[in-house]
Amino acid sequence: MNKNSIIVTIKKELRSMIRDKKTFITLLVFPILIPVMIFLYSYIYDNQSKEKYYNIAINYKTNTTEKAILKECNLKTKYYKNLSDMKDAYKKQVVSAYIDYDYKKKEYKIYTNKDSEEGMYATNYITTYLETYNNQLAKLYLTGEDIDTKQVYDNFKYKIIDLDGENFILNMIFSISFTYIIMAIVLASTNMASSATAVEKENGTLETLLTFPVTAKELIIGKYLATVISSIVASMIGLILTVSSILVASLNFKVFKDISISFSVQSIFLGVVICLAASLFISGLAIAIISFAKTYKEAQSSSQVLSIITIIPMMISILGIKITTIYYLIPVANYVQLLMDIFSSKINYLNIMLVFISTIFYVYIVINYIIKQYKSERVLFGE
Repeated sequence: MNKNSIIVTIKKELRSMIRDKKTFITLLVFPILIPVMIFLYSYIYDNQSKEKYYNIAINYKTNTTEKAILKECNLKTKYYKNLSDMKDAYKKQVVSAYIDYDYKKKEYKIYTNKDSEEGMYATNYITTYLETYNNQLAKLYLTGEDIDTKQVYDNFKYKIIDLDGENFILNMIFSISFTYIIMAIVLASTNMASSATAVEKENGTLETLLTFPVTAKELIIGKYLATVISSIVASMIGLILTVSSILVASLNFKVFKDISISFSVQSIFLGVVICLAASLFISGLAIAIISFAKTYKEAQSSSQVLSIITIIPMMISILGIKITTIYYLIPVANYVQLLMDIFSSKINYLNIMLVFISTIFYVYIVINYIIKQYKSERVLFGE
């Protein structure tokens, strides 16, 4: 095998990639979506985690005890002298609900639209406030009657034990971020593979290449390695943007508080190696899938299956399906999961070993399949 022929082929394909604006833009622009997504989700979760206070209208004066309870129940009150003023405030959406208190009957009437989200939450908070205040009044009465309130109310205690499990927010951000890295590899490899094989078949330049002192095997290995290089570039851009974006987000968004994120030298090194492994396999798979395509359009249609497969790990992660050891043998899906594990302080060397051993096996099969396929004139020339 002539190494110079392979190197020349690699250089030719990389030059073609740089000249091809569509492939070059895909290589560089798609990974930029990763920080956009990270900051967007962090912002959304940050806003959702903030305590929302509901404005309610009342026609009675509140005491110090009530004010404390109202604050705990996320309620802010606005005082109005009569019922008609409270109705107007509700219609103008100044308040989410209003309470009409009848001093004679000692009765509170809560007015709101329970079918709306605003009304539903406001009602729940108002009833909690009234029930809490009612209990406080009962305790004051019992104390006045020299009755021990602990015997009446403190019959039992409870506490919440936080079990160690998946952090939903971190799991969501990680699953989407690392899926995007693998998707960047898929897009880079399929575009490069389409340009290197299907486009040359369509233009008839593949036959011309074979008139040069290069064998079909050297040609396809050169094209494969060029595809691997473009995939590695895309994955490295994606990985750098992901790590830096999560670090920046963790310093600026409260949603990352108390979340363990591992960006050690070891985790970054393993992340790089995983991206290399994913690039080696996915590049070969892209060429194998596109090998029968005669045109660029046909090649893009054929490669859509790879994009669909890439999304599956993200869906599994979002749905919270339990991951077993066998999962780490499933190509494409295992790369996303392993990246998530490593950067969330869950390094399992057995799973890492399974991924790398299986990748070597899959890459060997794919490369041999490509070489065998491209010995066929039907595949080589699209006949």
